[in-house]
Amino acid sequence: MARQIGTLQEWLNLDQAAEYLGVSKRSLINAVNLCKNKICNDTLEIKRFGNRTLISKSSIDATPNIITQSSGIV
Repeated sequence: MARQIGTLQEWLNLDQAAEYLGVSKRSLINAVNLCKNKICNDTLEIKRFGNRTLISKSSIDATPNIITQSSGIV
């Protein structure tokens, strides 16, 4: 279980973001990779902090559909 998300917390690590979305960490990593490769999920705000990947909680809320698989995307 990831560390509890605070009410004012804006940036989530991958474990917290996966738990927040109710998906597996692997699915979230796939979504992040699709965003980094500019395939989809363009509205997600992602940054590196040391060796950690952080995702903006407000960008998760603002993204209507987070795609986790590239199959079927042209």
